Amino acid sequence: MPNATRTGKVIYWISTGYVLLAMMWSFVMYHVRNEFATAWFEMPGFPAYIVYPLAWLKLIAVIAIAANRYSDLKEWVYAAYFFNVVLATSGYINVGQLFPVHAHLALIFVPVSCIYSERVRGRATRRLVNLWNEAEVRNRSGYRRPGPFW
Repeated sequence: MPNATRTGKVIYWISTGYVLLAMMWSFVMYHVRNEFATAWFEMPGFPAYIVYPLAWLKLIAVIAIAANRYSDLKEWVYAAYFFNVVLATSGYINVGQLFPVHAHLALIFVPVSCIYSERVRGRATRRLVNLWNEAEVRNRSGYRRPGPFW
């Protein structure tokens, strides 16, 4: 059950709103101004062919965060987007733009949104990839093995 204060809810929705808005903005811009986006990707040395797949993955990420259905998918989305933001920030710095405000805000808001997500909306009950059953992981003594393949 979600257990969040009013301040926690405001922090969550502001940070999540910024993250979702940034993802949707980049999805639209990667399609509407593809030449501009491709040029920005090529400046720091990233390949141009990842513009469209990255755009569609960001749209899927928006849906996964907004739907809050699968706990593991949402965790993967937050991790992947944080990694994306770190690479984008380093790319901006490498081409000479020393303080990309939107990237630095995303570096702050993505972890905040991830941390407050379970407090405000509760943990999603479903798992997209259920590699092992909890009963199979436990042995007779009740010891839980560390992973599905051990």
